[in-house]
Parts: sequence; C-alpha cells; structure tokens
Amino acid sequence: MSGPAKGRLMELLTMSPTEVARLLVLQEVRDRVKTPAQASIDLGLGGRQLRRLLRRFESEGLGAVVSKRRGRPPNNRLPDALRSTILDRCRGEYRGFGPTFLAEVLRERDGVTVSREWLRALLVENGLWKSKGRKRNTHPLRTRRPCFGELIQMDGSPHDWFEGRGPRSTLLLAIDDATSFVTAGRFEESETSDGYFRLITNHIKTFGRFCAAYTDKHSIFRYSGPESNPEIATQMQRALDELQIQLICANSPQAKGRIERANRTFQDRLVHAMRLEGIASREAGNTFLTAFIADHNSRFAIEPAEPQDAHRSSDGFDLQRILCRREERTVTKNLMFQIDDACFTLTDPYSRRNLTTGSRVELQMHPDRPMTVHHDGTQLVAEAAGRLVRNAPIVGSKDLNAYLDRRLPNPKKAHTPAVNHPWRRSRLSAPTA
Repeated sequence: MSGPAKGRLMELLTMSPTEVARLLVLQEVRDRVKTPAQASIDLGLGGRQLRRLLRRFESEGLGAVVSKRRGRPPNNRLPDALRSTILDRCRGEYRGFGPTFLAEVLRERDGVTVSREWLRALLVENGLWKSKGRKRNTHPLRTRRPCFGELIQMDGSPHDWFEGRGPRSTLLLAIDDATSFVTAGRFEESETSDGYFRLITNHIKTFGRFCAAYTDKHSIFRYSGPESNPEIATQMQRALDELQIQLICANSPQAKGRIERANRTFQDRLVHAMRLEGIASREAGNTFLTAFIADHNSRFAIEPAEPQDAHRSSDGFDLQRILCRREERTVTKNLMFQIDDACFTLTDPYSRRNLTTGSRVELQMHPDRPMTVHHDGTQLVAEAAGRLVRNAPIVGSKDLNAYLDRRLPNPKKAHTPAVNHPWRRSRLSAPTA
C-alpha cells in the first residue's frame, strides 16, 4: 500500500462516528444520490455552510470532515506547572481530600478554579483517589418531616478528629430532619449525658424547644438493664419529658440516615479543614465548629416542605435544673450525705431548722458549673467533709483471683478452678452408688 493511501486509511480509522456520518452524506451528494437540501436537513447545516463543506471535500477529501484540532492539546488545558503544583498540594497538606471538597478549597484558598470532574480524573490518574462504587439502596427512603424543628436527629461520632495532634474525641451533632440543617455540634471526651445536655441547651437557646428527638438505643437514652422495665427512666428521658420533647429510639443506624450521613461528611471535610487551620484541642475545635457548621449548612441544607417553624418557646422552663443529672440522697443525723466516697455537710440555717435524720435532698450535677443541693425548692449550702475511709478487705487465697477480676476496668467472669483442682478431684473420685 502506497504512502498516501496508507495515510488516508489511518485518517479513516481515527475518525469519530459523527465525522464518518458527515463523510457518507457528502459522498451521497457528490454521487447525486441525495440533494443538497436533503443533506442540509440530515447534517443540520445551513445551505451556505453545506456548499463550503462540499467545496472543501472536493479539494481536500477526508481532510474536509476531520477536525483540525486532532493531535493538538485543547485550548483550555491548564499549564503543566499548575498541574504539578496541584498534585504537590494533594500529596502534602491536601492529602486525602475528595474531588468536590478539593475544588472548593482550591477556589477559596488558592484562587484556582477547576471542575471537580477534572480533579477527579487527575487524582485517579495519579493514584491519589479511588472512585467509590455506588451502593444499591436496600432500605426504602422515609419521607422527610415537613416542618423545621419537628424532628431532630442526634448522634455521637467517636473518631480521631485531630489526626493525632490532640486527644481522641467524640463529635455530638444535632440535625433537623426536614432540612438537613445542622442545628448544634460540639466535641466531647466521650458520648455522655452531660455532653448531650450541653448540645440540647445550645439548640434550645438558639431555636427553641423542638418536638421530638430521634436517637439510637444508647444507654444514655434508653434503659438497657438485664430486665426491661418501662418505669426506669434515664436522665435524658427524664429531662426531655420535662421539656415536653418526645424521645424516639431508632431500631437501626439506617433509620436515622441523615445524621449518619452528616457524620461521614464531617469525618471527611471537618478533619481536613481543621488540619489546614492547625487545630489540636477540643476547645479550639468547638470554636471552629461555629463557622464550619454555618458554611456546611449554606452548602447542603434545603428548604422545608412547609414554611412554618415547629419550635416552641422555652419561657417558663428552668433549663439549668432540667438539663442536668439529678439524684437523691438521705441526710444523716449530722446533716451529712455521701456521693461515692465523698462526704458533704449541710451548713446553712435552713438545713439546721428543717432537715432531720432521713430527710431526702436533691443533688443537681450540672454540666458546666458546680453541683447544687436542693430541698423543697430551696438551694442548700454543702461543704466537702473529706472522703470515706474504707477498711481493707480480708480475702482468702482461693477468692483472690475472683476478687481482683471483678475490680478490673473490664471485669472478667469469676475465676473458675481448673479441672484437676483438688476441689473438683474430690468430686470426680467420689464413689458412685
């Protein structure tokens, strides 16, 4: 095959389907199989443009329909230096960033505007990102509640939020079911009642009392003792009941999918955002959360189906007394009571006049201020009176292992003697009747 023929064959093999279709129509016009008017309709071209294309086809052949840009870099291709800079940042301080979040950060911090799909292709090509397969949804979607404040989903997410720069923490979040609007969030050491009391206080002070809370079946929200007893209420159940907020526990994580999805988003975006700001403590993280949540809501929150706000006023509710842990203690004849090993003495005149042996006082353990003691609506004055000294236990050698196992951080089962223990051997060797 001669050189020109081989070149025309290579051009034909590299033509796109659109170019091949245009070539066939032009050949039909040249062979008088199709009129120029019909060809204009088939190709979607005007009469003058078709005539110009026919003249080029007569003089250039296949080159008339082949793109002149073939083999050349596109005009909108980014400079190689900029591509290298982006890749260096992605291997450094932007490591682990997803394409969408990376496009936002590059635009806001570096003034570089590129599409997320271009970034996705760049990261995949260089092994910096692996596309995630879309999972089939096996759980039917539940329709959102129509009004803002009608249902608030709450959950805690333990995670290495500071990537080793600070202590491992748990992020508590509250998100509105109708709008996916994050209403409150804070870092805590762990998922505790005090942490949720702070979270709910922040929400109520900002928006008011919501109608219902949707949580998991954590022991903070629902009694999980060995025997199911509906009369035993947790501190959280008691507090929400006094606030006239209904507590609903989900049967599975998928049932409260909005808060679970928000946790995954925060574990990606919030972790990377705090890395860029150098945040390494819970206090700094809680300060940063305010601006981060506002930006998150501006990007992802939606409008509710109905415009009315379902939140109710908190006027008339003593939030400090309600959103705290409350316990009762019995007063001794010396006006003393005990919490674990700590002893306290009531020293105010009201206690000396009105309390006797066996009187019950209410202890309020507040999340952010010292404990207070109350009796019939009156706050009492309690002073620390030292700690209770316990006598050293007397434990025999046979019971020592079981005694220590029960006092470990993760208690083990009681020690079981070995099969060849004398206590068992005597039974095994006993004569049978």
